[in-house]
Amino acid sequence: MNKKSITPTINLERKKRIWFLAKAVLFIGGLFAIDNFKNQLIEFGIAEHYLRALRFYLYADLWISLIRLGVVFYYQRKHKLSKGVKNNFVLGIDHIANILHTFVLIGSILFLFKIDPINLITSLSIVAAAIAILSKDYIANMINGMIIMFSEEVMIGDEIKIGEVKGKVSDITLVNMHIVNDDEDLIYIPNSMVLTSQIFNYTKRAIRKVSFDFDLKNELTTDVEAVEAHIIKVLKEYHKYIKHDSYVLRIIKINENFTSLKFQFVLHRHSEVREKDIRKAALRQVLKYIGDASSK
Repeated sequence: MNKKSITPTINLERKKRIWFLAKAVLFIGGLFAIDNFKNQLIEFGIAEHYLRALRFYLYADLWISLIRLGVVFYYQRKHKLSKGVKNNFVLGIDHIANILHTFVLIGSILFLFKIDPINLITSLSIVAAAIAILSKDYIANMINGMIIMFSEEVMIGDEIKIGEVKGKVSDITLVNMHIVNDDEDLIYIPNSMVLTSQIFNYTKRAIRKVSFDFDLKNELTTDVEAVEAHIIKVLKEYHKYIKHDSYVLRIIKINENFTSLKFQFVLHRHSEVREKDIRKAALRQVLKYIGDASSK
């Protein structure tokens, strides 16, 4: 796995823990002041419903953060996951926590204005239904996003293909899946489309096979073994990631002027190398080989 991609995530997790500790100290201090100096605060001029709204927010928000931290810690310990590495389950828990934080904030604001949330929802049920109908696509994407996050079919870091889009999953939000293709383009695919489309997951296949096609002029394919040996030689810096007996160069089709070939090899299951990097290096050497052979 690329160390550069892990480092920002580790720093983010460390910041989350530091922020939680700072917030816990601040919130517990606020709750202690409200519970023990309530009368003094009211005499100071702070309305009682203001204190009630603030107490609700501090208490609920602190519990949500604590439960989130506990669930993530337990999951990482149970599955022996490295801290800081992105994971679908942790991502899903983070999104659920953020949604709950938002509901708590809205509820606190309603209490601040002496509005009963239950009565408000009841009185605005027709409006709420209309809003739900208008935003059904967004809600469906959110639900589909949660399904993807808590499943193990597609994980962050997987190499997948959806329709004509092929690349690495960089992130999953409540709306879209983010995919980085071989050209380093960031592509957003709606979660509803992900669940209803055929997905090829190259990372989860039992064998990590890398292959690429290329064409050679017929006069350059008189010695196929030499072409194969040349490609294997130029991949020497990647040999530790590749099974040594898996190299195969096959003739796919012979045309009037060109011969189509396919070169394949198998990576070790847990090799920390990107398939596209090896493929790119091999293809460049093939082009170099064609150029050198043509100039002779």
